Amino acid sequence: MRPRYQKPHVYLRNGKAYTRFREDVLGPDGSLHRVHRCVTLGDLAKKFDGRKKAALRAAEQELSRRGLNSTTFQAQATMTLRQFWDEYFVPEILPTLKHSTHKMYGSLMAKHLLPYFGKHKLAEINAVQVQRFIVQKHGPVRKNGAGYSTQTLGHLRDVLSKIFETARLWGMLHANPARGIKLPPAKPVRKTRVLSLEDVHRLVEALREPVRTIFFLGVSLGLRIGELLALRLEDVDLERARLYVRRDVYRGHLQSPKTRASEREFELSQLHVQWLRNYLLHRQVQSEWLFPSAAGTMLDDRDLLRHGLGPVSKALGIAHFGWHALRHTFATIADNHGVPVSVTQSLLGHTSLDTTMVYTHALRDAKREAVRKVTGVLFSDVLNLDAAQGEPKTLLQ
Repeated sequence: MRPRYQKPHVYLRNGKAYTRFREDVLGPDGSLHRVHRCVTLGDLAKKFDGRKKAALRAAEQELSRRGLNSTTFQAQATMTLRQFWDEYFVPEILPTLKHSTHKMYGSLMAKHLLPYFGKHKLAEINAVQVQRFIVQKHGPVRKNGAGYSTQTLGHLRDVLSKIFETARLWGMLHANPARGIKLPPAKPVRKTRVLSLEDVHRLVEALREPVRTIFFLGVSLGLRIGELLALRLEDVDLERARLYVRRDVYRGHLQSPKTRASEREFELSQLHVQWLRNYLLHRQVQSEWLFPSAAGTMLDDRDLLRHGLGPVSKALGIAHFGWHALRHTFATIADNHGVPVSVTQSLLGHTSLDTTMVYTHALRDAKREAVRKVTGVLFSDVLNLDAAQGEPKTLLQ
């Protein structure tokens, strides 16, 4: 059906002004329909002061806002967000995503987005509603579904944006209302754990295989736990001292590396080569996986943490930490010992330097040494004089 130019039609009733018009829409099955609309323009006493001309101008603005008289007008979908999710997005888009992304989308939709937006028509959700939703989910205390971190809020916005953008590309929406939505300033939810050198040495001595070698490679190379558990024997070339990251595993599902930068090659040190030779020599289970279970399958990171790393850490009196703390420890030690941040970024497999900087933390000894160096540069004469006189000197009177 070709849309025709419409003149605004206005009628007044019970102190209010209304306008009627025709609009082409897409049904849930994708078929095109022409429907009649009736929209309230406002209270005459407050907005139009009883004048019909003012109501006509408001009606023209409403038609213009909807783009009904535009030569580029496209019909929009009348289905709800839940209908689009269930009938289009789940069967057509979710299978194209990584398993970890698939799980995250499903969780965020079920817990947050469908309860809030599920009954809303896809074409009637606007940017103000999306921004209000984000603000409501943010707060200092988690109560009634609020208080989520900026990272979680960003995931919620991105999922909505992916859905709206898909509908727009398929000709069901004019615009993506989630584009340009602002997030609150990021605040650390919990302090990131960085292991001390003493803790690393104690854990290496106490852990049993294969957790011991997994821990060693994780803290010395900065590998993700999913990358470690997805290593095959073919990914380790001890003759050339190389290790290749070619895949990742999430909850037992193999997938490609997290980003393009995550697929990378490591040049192993002599210690790495000797360590891995010894590990492979005494490995009891023969499998294609570098770290196999007793059945020869891939290990589960949660089981390793629950039954291997966690109990040993607790017995040693080391505060609880997760696998990701190994990457933070690697990045922090590298940064505090003069490794260029661009090199650390490449080793960690990050796509941006900003992400790498989040992983670096100043160690206490490094901070103390930095203060000593800066003080020595600023007040070297004073410090030398104090040393000669054997007493402190007041700089300011």
